[in-house]
Amino acid sequence: MANLYLTHKCKRGCPFCFARKVLKAADNVDEVLTLEEIETLLNHFKGQFHDLGLLGGEPFQYPELIKVIELLRRNHIHAKIFTSATDPLPEGLEGLDPSCGCLNFVVNVGDRSTYNERQFANLERFFDKFHSVSALSYTIFDLEKDNPEFLFDMIDHYHLVRNIRTGIALPIYKGGNRYIDLDDYRKAGEYFVKCCEQAALRRITMSMDCGFQACMFNDEQIGHLIKLGSGIGFMCGAALDIGPGLQAWNCFPLFQLGRVNALDASTIVELKDMLNAKLEETLGSRKGVRPGCATCELLPRNLCEGGCKSFKSVNT
Repeated sequence: MANLYLTHKCKRGCPFCFARKVLKAADNVDEVLTLEEIETLLNHFKGQFHDLGLLGGEPFQYPELIKVIELLRRNHIHAKIFTSATDPLPEGLEGLDPSCGCLNFVVNVGDRSTYNERQFANLERFFDKFHSVSALSYTIFDLEKDNPEFLFDMIDHYHLVRNIRTGIALPIYKGGNRYIDLDDYRKAGEYFVKCCEQAALRRITMSMDCGFQACMFNDEQIGHLIKLGSGIGFMCGAALDIGPGLQAWNCFPLFQLGRVNALDASTIVELKDMLNAKLEETLGSRKGVRPGCATCELLPRNLCEGGCKSFKSVNT
């Protein structure tokens, strides 16, 4: 999947945010991916996008969000909007029919204590309008304090999509965010299994997103997760991000390590190959982030990618 990185602006301040330090140090926080740039991109890669993520920063702070959605719809492209939904609904979004089939939302949430009254009121108004096309996103970053029950309560209360997109907090080059250390990955695996067990009791599933490795789990745990209906996978699937100036990079934790102009490629596959080659120049071609990855039978069979390259970036 490819994403349009619309804006640097965000007020949420999540401690695990991939972009935390980059956004704080942005030379021009008002810099945006313009509507004209998006049109140029779609024309250049005509027919190669079937869905696009819209992210930032916070997409709700992008001044022309509804125009982007309409532009994508005209080009038969589905929009997946990644948001905290703590800002007021952007102009035009209030009147959009959730059943239009042109968009859905992935909502990054925290427990009630992480919101002030205004933010939570905005979140509730958003769920009231778009609950049928909204799924929650949850990032594991504190193995001592995290408790997923609030997620299940939120799904039941607001009638949200009954699946939770779950990632593990990952490091970013030059630091600035909280993340799960590789030494704690077995503990994180046990935590994820418990979360999935709790979710299943509420008829909710949890799916793996960023950062999971097969060696976090033993065979019994993997079988148990499958039986619980959890979405499991240990390949990277890093999204292609395209931002202001049509600069492209391969996933935000690696934002500072390798960027190219998207228009220098004629196809999306070629663009991804260019970025992968650039990363190999910086991080090397060795697969996986642990010494044991080199001899793991899962890696050559494409069953596990050996963890996020972001760990290589902080150790390089």
